[in-house]
Formats: sequence, structure tokens, C-alpha cells
Amino acid sequence: MERRPEKDVVFTEFRQECSIRRTAKVLDGKRKRIREDIQYLIAHMALLVPPVAGGETDISTQIITEALGRLGDDAFAQLVLQIMQELK
Repeated sequence: MERRPEKDVVFTEFRQECSIRRTAKVLDGKRKRIREDIQYLIAHMALLVPPVAGGETDISTQIITEALGRLGDDAFAQLVLQIMQELK
């Protein structure tokens, strides 16, 4: 009783589709948590950056931008800057 090759192909494709969907679900959850963490960090940036005399109102944005540049991770920097724009 040999299995027909079409059944093997269908079964393989089904398993692959299930794996892709499961992986996409996990990645989506992780992406949401990362975005929430970055939003929380940006919202609480005032706790990390001491007030500066001189009246500069957007000093935290400058500090975040400079710090992101020093990390050397362009993809992460773009993500943080995108989230900052969304929050404004």
C-alpha cells in the first residue's frame, strides 16, 4: 500500500502552510510587544533625560536621535523614529 505522490505533496504543503501561519502569529505578537515597549520608553523619556536650562523643548528627540546613531543599527533606528512620529 503505497501512498500516492499527490497525497504526499498535499500533506507537505499543508504542513508548510501550518508552520508559516504559526510562525507569522508568533512574529506578529512579538512585533506588537516590541512596539509597545518602544512606545513606553518614548512616553517616559523625560525620566531618562534631565531638564536642560535654556528652554529647548524637544531635547529628548535630539538625544534619542543621537543615541540611535551611535548604536549603528539603522533598522532599529528607523523603527524608533517611526514610532516617535506616530506618537506626535
